[in-house]
Amino acid sequence: MIPQFDNTVMSSFYLWVDHTLLKKGQAFTNYGSLFYPVNNLYQGYHTYGSPFRQFVADSSITGDDFGANVINEVYLDGVEKERTESNFTGINYGQGQVYFTSSVDTASTPISGNYAIKDFNIFLTNETEERLLFETQFTISNRIGVSATGLPPDSLTYPAIFLKNMGGTNEPFAFGGEEQTDLRTRAIVIADNQFMLDAACSIFRDTSKDYIGLLSTSEMPFNNLGDFTNYSNYNYTGITNSKIGTNDSIFIDNVNISKIGGASFAGINNVNPNIYSALVDFELKKIRTP
Repeated sequence: MIPQFDNTVMSSFYLWVDHTLLKKGQAFTNYGSLFYPVNNLYQGYHTYGSPFRQFVADSSITGDDFGANVINEVYLDGVEKERTESNFTGINYGQGQVYFTSSVDTASTPISGNYAIKDFNIFLTNETEERLLFETQFTISNRIGVSATGLPPDSLTYPAIFLKNMGGTNEPFAFGGEEQTDLRTRAIVIADNQFMLDAACSIFRDTSKDYIGLLSTSEMPFNNLGDFTNYSNYNYTGITNSKIGTNDSIFIDNVNISKIGGASFAGINNVNPNIYSALVDFELKKIRTP
C-alpha cells in the first residue's frame, strides 16, 4: 500500500517533534566514545553500538555557544573513515550504531566517533499508554562516567517520547469536496526528573498555533538502515521552511498537557521506578480535498 495522509502526517510530526526539542530546548550533548560489538547482524551488516541512543542527525541544530555534532564519519584506530572506506557502510542515527560489511576486531582496531546524543529519544508507537507507563521496563540512557557498552537494538532507553496517532475526523468545509481534517496526535513524555519533564511540556505547550511542514515520501531523510537517503546531510529547516503556512503544512490548533503523578507510582505492580511522565495531546487541522 502506498502512504496515505495519516502516514505523511505522523512521519512529519516525528521529525518536527525531534527538531523542536533540539532547537528550542538545546536538548542534546556533544560526546565521543568507542563503539562496541553488538551481537546481531542487521540486514547482513556487522553492527557496532555506542553507549547511547539516539544520535542527533539534524544539521540545523545550533546552540548559543556550539552546535550539535552530527556524526558523518568514524575512526578506526584513530584514522578517520567515511562511508564506503574500510568496509564502513552506514550510520543508524536512531539506534546509535554504525555498520560494516565485514567484522572488525575492536580489540586491535578500536572503532570510535564523535556525535551529539539527544536528551529525549523519539519513537513512533502503537502501544497503549498503560503498557508504556506501567509495564514496559526501560533502561535509563547511559550517562558520562558509567561503564560503557553497546546498546542492543531492542533496548528501550529513557528519557523518551512516544508518538501516537489518536484518530481524527473529516468535516465538510466548502463546495467542491473540500473538507477540514481534524487529526489528534499524542506525545507520551517519560523523563527521569521533574525539570526535564516540565521543560519538554513547556516547549510543546508553546507550539500551539504553529505549522508543521509535511514531507512527501521522497523527501524523508532516512533509509531503512536509519542513515541519510538523498541528502549528504539532513537539515530540517532547509527542507521545511518553504512549506510553513502553505498547503504543504498542517496547523497546530491546540495543545493539552496532562501530568501523570510523580516518581514511583505507589500501589501499581511492575511500574517503572522513578519516572516522571505526561501526556501531551495535539489537535491538528488541515483543509484538504480527500
